[in-house]
Amino acid sequence: MSFIRLEHVSKYYKSEETVSVGMKRINLALALGEFVAVTGESGSGKSTLLNVISGLDSYEDGELYLFGEETSHYTIADWERYRGTYIGFVFQNYNIIDSYTVLQNVLLALEIQGYDRKNRRNRALELIEKVGLTSHKHHKASKLSGGQKQRAVIARALAKDCPVIVADEPTGNLDSASAKQVMQVLHDISKDKLVVVVTHDYAQVSDYATRKIKMHDGEIVEDKKIKPAQDVVATERVKPRKLPPLTLLRFALRNLFSTPKKLVFMMLMQILVISVLSIVFTNQMAWVREIGLEQSRVFPSVPETRVLVEKRDGSAFSSTELAALASNRHVRSLHEHGVNFYNQSRLFIQSVDGFGYGWVEGTDTAASLARNEFEGRLPEALDEIVISAYYRSFQVGDTVRIAMGSYWFWGPDEDEEDSTIGTFTVVGIDKRDRQIVYFSETYLAQPDLIEDMVDINKRNETRYAIMGNMTIDYDGFTYYMGRNHGPAQAYDLVVQGCSPVDQGLQHVQFSTNTIIGTNLTHSGHYTIGYCDPEFEYRYMTMRGDIFDDMINSLLAQVEHEYLIHRRNLVSLSVDGYYGGNQLIRTLDMETYKVYYPANISSPLRDFLVFFASLLALIFLTLFGLFLYSIVHAVTRNVMNARKKDFAIYRSIGANQSMLARLVILEQVLMSMTGFVITIIVLNILANNITYIGTTIQYMENRDYAILFTAFILFGAWLGLRFNKRVFKQSVIETLTASREE
Repeated sequence: MSFIRLEHVSKYYKSEETVSVGMKRINLALALGEFVAVTGESGSGKSTLLNVISGLDSYEDGELYLFGEETSHYTIADWERYRGTYIGFVFQNYNIIDSYTVLQNVLLALEIQGYDRKNRRNRALELIEKVGLTSHKHHKASKLSGGQKQRAVIARALAKDCPVIVADEPTGNLDSASAKQVMQVLHDISKDKLVVVVTHDYAQVSDYATRKIKMHDGEIVEDKKIKPAQDVVATERVKPRKLPPLTLLRFALRNLFSTPKKLVFMMLMQILVISVLSIVFTNQMAWVREIGLEQSRVFPSVPETRVLVEKRDGSAFSSTELAALASNRHVRSLHEHGVNFYNQSRLFIQSVDGFGYGWVEGTDTAASLARNEFEGRLPEALDEIVISAYYRSFQVGDTVRIAMGSYWFWGPDEDEEDSTIGTFTVVGIDKRDRQIVYFSETYLAQPDLIEDMVDINKRNETRYAIMGNMTIDYDGFTYYMGRNHGPAQAYDLVVQGCSPVDQGLQHVQFSTNTIIGTNLTHSGHYTIGYCDPEFEYRYMTMRGDIFDDMINSLLAQVEHEYLIHRRNLVSLSVDGYYGGNQLIRTLDMETYKVYYPANISSPLRDFLVFFASLLALIFLTLFGLFLYSIVHAVTRNVMNARKKDFAIYRSIGANQSMLARLVILEQVLMSMTGFVITIIVLNILANNITYIGTTIQYMENRDYAILFTAFILFGAWLGLRFNKRVFKQSVIETLTASREE
């Protein structure tokens, strides 16, 4: 019985302008045990005939029978099963996986066939020995000669243990010696198989052929039996099975590591994209979550890198409590004497020897700085500090004075007490443009420096508020009040813009408001004089010494506004806003009072967050599309470069489902590896570069999971699109296109 039979089969090739005939109205029957030589001039239809009977290419007219069954209704999946079960290929252009070794090429066919895993390697080595390539079994196919490549392809064809071997010009690119070796191998395996060899030189196969077929202009012009063929009884063949997960994993890993340069390139692209997406995403999240935040007026010197904690009963922390706080995963370091940071005071820094000066917006520990973030060195002694590059007038080696006070260009005012907290030497400059002063660990570890002390800045603010809002109720009118800066007066008060009054001792009621809205009053008996009643404004001045005594008396009533009391505050260092907010969520609020002074919401925060979220969404969408276009273009080019390999997989017997799972697994492996490497690298950099640390701090596990999943799905989708596109073409069309490219 004929294994393959063609009845009036025709094949046409269509282009945009023409239709050409590959072969026409072919009638042919082929049986197992035959060694068939197909000859003819170039373009006569030899290769077309071979491609049609092997299922590599389709046909338009007639009918092709396999075991007497019609095939005109076959789908792509049917032809994949047919090739995978019955056909082994030997091509003129070898069509070998160049990035594989000889052994890997042969193992590939055994894996796709579902050959027993335990015996797979031994079977491959046996076949390699049969074609004389044992000494080259671990050589990459790209390093083999033409004859060696052809013998490796024959070993791969034999590995399928299929009943039909088709060879298209197997000796066309070989020297005579190599050609003879290849033909001998094909003859040796033809005893129980159907071997169909297409050749332009019949002399090379004349000693082996049992049948000669000659073609011309797409038709068979000669079909001659040379010698009797062996009778072979067709046996049922084991159809290719679904690759088990471990085999598919080995398949995917082999593909990845067989092209190390391509793998490194793809991994670098994955790492770059994941890193950029992570940084851009978290940067936008940081902007959204930090917008509209204000600094606490109570703790003006606490930056976003510090959180303050005290016990609700005001008592000192025990060693156990301190250890528990220090072990919190969001805490970088703990300072037991948190008051040493001067959290409640706005400080002023001024050069002792020069004219540099400026306000200090925050204090921190110098240990929070990474080595590449500052010039000079970190402070060690009590009187050493690092200051920000914001203070451009200062250099390493300068001596500066830090105080709680006003701008003292020429020293303190005569009526102000000296509120200097220390004189320091600048040993390092923080490269970031922030108004931060960094103390040494030695300085911060001292027993609490602050007992009860006056914050000069706050006291002056309160004093000026009292003076600016002071009024006097007298003679039925309200007068604004001021200090008499002239020479000593005979009267305590001088009234202007009023009706004539009697000079002498009078009772006067004073009233004023402080900046906190507290109403203060003061009354007393004072000697009053008057001046021109025609004065335009109602105004009253007080003798200087009496005025100062009165102001100080009023200040004493609100000293809680500017008096800094000693508190058992612990300062916890965090990475930034995200770390600070995460830390707060983990603390026991029934036991502790927690202050995060840099994280106070402004009245417009809700509106600003909504607006920033909208802009961030638009930006991330546009940026994501931009990255998508780049990744899509690069990945598509890389996948297109694998068209030949996919066609070879198909010719060996891999079906669409198998290759789809392979592509997905490769993408998953690369994404997983790239993701892990990216996380490790970013965390290493975050520990050494504060900017990166504060930038990626908003990335939570769910964000990484979303990014990871999206990237895998994108890679899988791209691979499936490529896979689907490849399977729209026949194997021959794909191989031809890959050679042209």
